[in-house]
Amino acid sequence: MTPLAQIQKQGWLFVLAGILLVTGWVAAGEPARPSALSPVIAPITAVDINQGRLNAVPPSPRSGPGGWRIQQDFVAGHDGLREIELILARNGEPQPEEDGRFTLTLYDDTGSAISQRALFTRNFRHNHTYTFAFPAQPTSAGRHYVLELSGNETNPLTVWGYDLDVMGSGQVMVVPEGEGDGPGTAVQDLRFITRYQLLPTEAISTLTSQVWRDGAVILLALLFIPLPGLLLMQLPPLRWRGWDGMAWWGAALALGTAVWPLIWYAFTLLGGHFTGWLLWLLVITCLGVLVFRCLRVSGVRCQVSRITHHASRHHLLLLLILIAGFAVRLLAVRDLAVPPWVDAGRHALITAVMVANGQTISDYAPYLPVDRFPYHFGFHTMAASLVLMTGWPLERLLLVLGQLLNALVPLTVYTAVWLMARRRGAAVFAAFLVAIPFFFPAYYATWGRFTQLTAMLVMPMLIAFTWLLVRGGPRWKRGWWVVALLAAGVFYIHFRVFLFYVPFVAVLWLGSWGRHGRWLLLSGVAGLLLTLPRLFTLTTITEPVQTISYNLPNYNEFPISYVNSGWDRWFIWLAGLLLLPLLIGLLRRLPWVALPVVLLLWVALLFLLLAGDYLGLPSTSLVNLNSMYITLFLPLAIFLGVLLDQVWRWLRRSHWVLLVWVYVAAGVLLTAVTLFGLRQQMGILNPDTILVRPADLPALAWLDAHIPADAKIAVNSWKWLGETWAGSDGGAWIVPLNQPPRTTTTPPADYIYDPALAQEVRAFNEAATAVTDWAAADTAVWLRQQGITHLFVGQRGGFLDPAALNRNPSLRAIYAADGVFIFEIERLGD
Repeated sequence: MTPLAQIQKQGWLFVLAGILLVTGWVAAGEPARPSALSPVIAPITAVDINQGRLNAVPPSPRSGPGGWRIQQDFVAGHDGLREIELILARNGEPQPEEDGRFTLTLYDDTGSAISQRALFTRNFRHNHTYTFAFPAQPTSAGRHYVLELSGNETNPLTVWGYDLDVMGSGQVMVVPEGEGDGPGTAVQDLRFITRYQLLPTEAISTLTSQVWRDGAVILLALLFIPLPGLLLMQLPPLRWRGWDGMAWWGAALALGTAVWPLIWYAFTLLGGHFTGWLLWLLVITCLGVLVFRCLRVSGVRCQVSRITHHASRHHLLLLLILIAGFAVRLLAVRDLAVPPWVDAGRHALITAVMVANGQTISDYAPYLPVDRFPYHFGFHTMAASLVLMTGWPLERLLLVLGQLLNALVPLTVYTAVWLMARRRGAAVFAAFLVAIPFFFPAYYATWGRFTQLTAMLVMPMLIAFTWLLVRGGPRWKRGWWVVALLAAGVFYIHFRVFLFYVPFVAVLWLGSWGRHGRWLLLSGVAGLLLTLPRLFTLTTITEPVQTISYNLPNYNEFPISYVNSGWDRWFIWLAGLLLLPLLIGLLRRLPWVALPVVLLLWVALLFLLLAGDYLGLPSTSLVNLNSMYITLFLPLAIFLGVLLDQVWRWLRRSHWVLLVWVYVAAGVLLTAVTLFGLRQQMGILNPDTILVRPADLPALAWLDAHIPADAKIAVNSWKWLGETWAGSDGGAWIVPLNQPPRTTTTPPADYIYDPALAQEVRAFNEAATAVTDWAAADTAVWLRQQGITHLFVGQRGGFLDPAALNRNPSLRAIYAADGVFIFEIERLGD
């Protein structure tokens, strides 16, 4: 055996050496890591207690006779308590000669001091945000802690607080050091935020409890979503013995995702209404057909067992990638009560309407007085189906379903690469990139961007079957109907993603010199027929020309922050370096170069079409660079997978000494990227997009049970996009989660589809943000004039100040728990 062959056979030993090198380097604290490179491993921290309200300060603590200390007690919600954030306050500017000391001490429930920090007051200005960090406490969950603030005789520092009790588990105390009571204070809770470090034990415990709690709906979704695809896989050209086992499942998943919207829409057009029992009957019938088909065609060797067909180590590796990707995505949302951001509330409302009516949505009755629906409903057909079948809480189902779909995107990416390149190694690597180290699509979770995510689950298969239709063998010409179904499904799921797909078709067909154009045309005509009813509806309820020409200021700015997120810019640089081997392959006319070249031209054309603001050309807010850029993880993953697979094949034929270093480098890079990716995924959420906090859900349930159905509830909001106002705390979810639906001053953003309602919402919020004193009696009079009967103040809050509202003589607090308040406006004459 030659040295080269021996190294190729025992390459795993050198890969293992690379893994051990990285492990040792990380354990040593990552010495000599370039500052431009984010840490491979860093503590995963998240907010535990979030008391962010402030309006008063307690007296600066002093020592000596007549001195006092300030104490804030609290109960930690998680293991791993590691820091407390405070906002310092003082009178005047710090002076160089001042000798004040301000000391922070944390005590546990045994009275032991965990950590103490003394600050030189001359180094801190007024409103300085200070983080008191200490070693992570491994058993902090449920334990009582006391934060003590003290100072010397000349200490000028104190911290901000709030003069209303907003924490049920703690309070502020002024503790005198000698005789006497010490100075009084109106502050009842400090403004402070605690953070915890996600420890391995808590991660395992949390993941176990998540799977136990949500396992049933996860399994049902894994059965329900691909079910139509499983049936379609029995038809030619999909009934094919050459399928890779995992690719077969990926194809069924994408087809099922695309077809469910068509099923719901067709049933709606026929006048049908889905119910839970009808959906269960449909599922059982489809399963019966599949079982009959399997037994009839292949007996015991059922086609559904294709996952074991041609099984290889690549399949096991892909399965591990999918499981790891889903696990870290579940951990990413471990502390969420509902999906984040404004979009999630919209999707909850659309799903709630479809659950109530059992049809695809055409208006928002009974939730909003909006009589048209110019949006896409594909994702919501699956969410509504699962709610109807299980009765699962809507907010929880959306959260879990979104992360499940996110974790399944790598499976359809694998399928697409295998179909187009027939290289399992390239397919697994592309799936790995999407599942672990890439910033997108995982970051979709922080926006609750379910519709674009679901479309991107189908998009890889749509690209792959379009590729096969144009460049594949004779059997794939019969797949024109598959392209039509997938394209129509993407249209119904997310119109923007469909628009991004169209240039790919043009580039592919022109780059293939017009090959198989008639089959491509046939699929286009079939897709048009499938979408024609919806297109006709859209033209009647919208102004197409006005919609296309409408342009929001600064809406098409390039999202450079995404490029700099995580390690994504390094993957982009890697793609740039791989242009050299691509050029070599192009000059040699190697067949594999066609796919990466088409991907490059497609992305270039997308940038050209959407860069109107930068090129002085017309542009539209219908699509923008932001929404396009966050889909580019797909062509980037395919490009890197195909190119790196080819480079790897070349290097394996190089000199054995070089090959040894290649194996070691592969172990080093893959380990570093995997460790970084796992850490990034678990902490990927942007805390600024988390509007609803866990304490809001009990308040929403209480409101649903105790507030009259005809109540009109004022909620916090802010100007979100253009002239659209959006709820800024738990009040944003009152409309979709309450039965019967309640009226709020800022419902989910779909209210903009009704001009009169949009004007009413805008007018109220503009006036509310101008209110300077919520405690004034005149404010209550104005609220009554607006028809307001109640006010909901979530834990995150907004312009509604609960302390001021609590002082208003015409308001009565009827709910107060953990920083969430519901006030009732007393009726005149009561």
